[in-house]
Amino acid sequence: MSNAAPYIATPLRRLAAGVVDLLLCFGVSIFGWGIVVSASNVSSFVEVLLLNKVPFLVYAGYHALCLWLFHGQTPGLYFLNIRIVRASGGGELSIAQAVLRSSFRPLLIYLFGWAAVTAQSSFGPVASVAAVPVLVELGMMFTLVTRQTLSDIVSKTLVVNLPPPQPHRAPAAPMYSPTDAEFGVRPQRK
Repeated sequence: MSNAAPYIATPLRRLAAGVVDLLLCFGVSIFGWGIVVSASNVSSFVEVLLLNKVPFLVYAGYHALCLWLFHGQTPGLYFLNIRIVRASGGGELSIAQAVLRSSFRPLLIYLFGWAAVTAQSSFGPVASVAAVPVLVELGMMFTLVTRQTLSDIVSKTLVVNLPPPQPHRAPAAPMYSPTDAEFGVRPQRK
């Protein structure tokens, strides 16, 4: 097998696509549904987000639907010409892979954040503990040769560059010759 490095998307393109998608789905979750958690015993905005499950569910649902319906692309991935494919063979994602890849990261962040909120006196700021999975995934994306994150490894996927569009080229010569039988017998004058 040839080297796959030129086809694997760069970390900066992936981050830019992630920012676009994050803004879209968190904007929908916060402005669409609002924050539904009472803030009486919460000390920071991060804790409000962690106690409110809607942004995490919207993030997972947004990515799962986009990956499945748009053949491995979200709007952010589409605008940066990258796509998520199966690691083995490079085919389209199955529904199970799309759901697993989409829900793994928000679930991991939510669980780390929830653990930090419940044991707040031991660990310190909640944001630092909830950021651990994100930092691990960023480290993996920047250091591994395959640029895979935890979500990619668990769901067996790769993020690849799409090929550039090819220009249409007209044929240099007529597409048939007088002896071609493909178009039937040429009419003859009698």
